[in-house]
Amino acid sequence: MTADPDEIPVDDALVARLIRAQAPQWAEFRLRRFASSGTDNAIFRLGDRLSVRVPRRRSAIALLSKELDWLAHLQGLPLQVPVPRFRGRAALDPGFDFGVFDWMEGRTASPEHVADWKDAARALADFLKELHRKNTDGAPLAGAINSRRGVALNALTEVTLPAIDILADEVDVQRARALWDKACAAGSSRPPVWLHGDLKADNLIVRDGVLRGIIDWGLSAVGDPAADHATAWVWIDPSARGAFRDRLGLGDCDWLRAKGWALYGAVIALSHYRGGRNEALCQQSRQTLSRLGLLL
Repeated sequence: MTADPDEIPVDDALVARLIRAQAPQWAEFRLRRFASSGTDNAIFRLGDRLSVRVPRRRSAIALLSKELDWLAHLQGLPLQVPVPRFRGRAALDPGFDFGVFDWMEGRTASPEHVADWKDAARALADFLKELHRKNTDGAPLAGAINSRRGVALNALTEVTLPAIDILADEVDVQRARALWDKACAAGSSRPPVWLHGDLKADNLIVRDGVLRGIIDWGLSAVGDPAADHATAWVWIDPSARGAFRDRLGLGDCDWLRAKGWALYGAVIALSHYRGGRNEALCQQSRQTLSRLGLLL
């Protein structure tokens, strides 16, 4: 099999060398890789209270570097955000930054781990309201730096429609295209704000059934908040979707753009990863499309 040219070979030995050389205060801590469905970063537990994140793809180098630039600015929100403790640099080819963070205790917010969906939906809505109030001076704008999460939807038409067509054996193409057109036509009166950009179960942390934290800020930037509101179809249980919308006070245009973002994320991921390349992500995408009423 041909090696992926975007892949960075990251293993325990490399990360251990980086910690020994640059953060020797933690060199004796046990290091072990943490299983994750994420495609951008390799995650390692460092002792009991820390984690190490290292980009596993060339295309993710800038994303992690951006997180390390801005996570300190995003502290103080109603839910926990990763706390960076150390920033290092791997002098390899390619070179990349890596980070040591506090380990966030809890479980990923898969359905079986959420005790009360309406409480969770309202907690996430309250978090987003506060995130969207964070100062954006000097912040990165949505675009290449965050895989275009939060740009104007119609800028994504050239990739979204072909992805829909690829999925014609699974998706109602006519209805999907009609939804996309309506979402692109739905204007926004909201100013650009800070976004997380990828609010799915793997990036949400619950403890004792309650939503407590949000991790993996690689797709964060300043853009259209509808990119975050898309989680109404991606993560939130349908029974709590109305509570989420009401808490945020979203009008019809905002809600339509959010549906468009949910559609975009699902068809891009499913068209690329199906066929055994990332089954967990494909199942998440199919669930989103089902909630949008677009699966055949």
